[in-house]
Amino acid sequence: MTAPAETGQGVRAYGQVLRLPGARWFVAAGILARFPRATLSLGIILLVSATTGSFASAGVVVAPLVVGMAVAAPLWSSRMDRFGQGRVILVSLGCLVLAASVLLALVLAGAPFWTWLIAAFVTGAATPDLTSAVRARWTVLAPESQRGAALALETIADQVVFISGPPVITAVAAALDPAVAMLGSLALGVIGGVWLASQRRTEPAPSPGPARRRLVLPPLGVVPIALACIALGGVFGAFDVGMVGWAELSERPWLAGPAFSALAGAIAVGSIITGARAWRMSPSARFIGFAGLAAAVALLLPLAEGTAPLLFVAILALGLAVSPVMVSGILVASARAPEGRVTETLAYPTAAMSLGVPIGGVIAGAALDATGPAAALITIAVSLACATAIAAVGEALLRAARR
Repeated sequence: MTAPAETGQGVRAYGQVLRLPGARWFVAAGILARFPRATLSLGIILLVSATTGSFASAGVVVAPLVVGMAVAAPLWSSRMDRFGQGRVILVSLGCLVLAASVLLALVLAGAPFWTWLIAAFVTGAATPDLTSAVRARWTVLAPESQRGAALALETIADQVVFISGPPVITAVAAALDPAVAMLGSLALGVIGGVWLASQRRTEPAPSPGPARRRLVLPPLGVVPIALACIALGGVFGAFDVGMVGWAELSERPWLAGPAFSALAGAIAVGSIITGARAWRMSPSARFIGFAGLAAAVALLLPLAEGTAPLLFVAILALGLAVSPVMVSGILVASARAPEGRVTETLAYPTAAMSLGVPIGGVIAGAALDATGPAAALITIAVSLACATAIAAVGEALLRAARR
């Protein structure tokens, strides 16, 4: 599968897309707006574990939150396509503040545990995927030759939040209170979301369509990549659990944080490289090819887990290999989005990855308990192999259906 080469201009491509009218402002707003999706899970873990003394209970409460996010993200995004981003973002942020406040009050008041689960699901369902809203603006603003750099820039922004968010919220929780940390993350998200909603000139025009759809289902062209992104999300869930288990069993629990930062930093650097160069392979071919390469690289993790420096080298290599997969998946979704459904279509890969994170974490946790950290780290390679196979089979079926 090949496509015309995308225009590659090195790192100057990022400066050029940021000089497009209004681009810098919605990029900055989008970084702040990402904080709830990036840190709410950690905030709830810190809050519930501090309240109950049980990390197991915290994990149970986080599960419905993540499911709510994954289920509702395309629904919010489809409403943005229909009614405009500004209106829907403000409504969703109001719902999020209300739901998160109820959850916080229930936990602090010691309400029955089952009410926490319901409130967590509602909080997740009220959390809009503002990453897809920002990416949809790029599909309108950036010409096709610059879209690869623009969407790579968004992957970099994701990693900036995931690198900075968890340490900050953990530090605030330790210095002040977990409730304060959770509210602070929520406040940053609301500020960024309101700022993004106010930038009406760069948002895609609403597309009411001839009739309102009763069901929100993904376009057929994005289904293979979305399903593969469930397995890709499992990579990050397995990595989190595997690294925590490795660090604790090595009697160096503090090493887990640097490991997370190393992976995120390598993904950010890899995304810069991916967006700055010209490619002759189509985005779907890059997704499949680099997912297979990343699966092979991930096999180095269990081999190197006995030596910390070697393990960190393997983590950096994994991040560099995974970054083109993430950027390519978003490019596939943007290219196959039907008219009037851009924001919704871009939400499916993100929602799928969110759904895969707890699945990968559970599988890696079982492997960790049964055998040790090496087995947990092997699940990362297995998840990437599954992503490769799902995408390859799905793309083949799509081509057959089109013929």
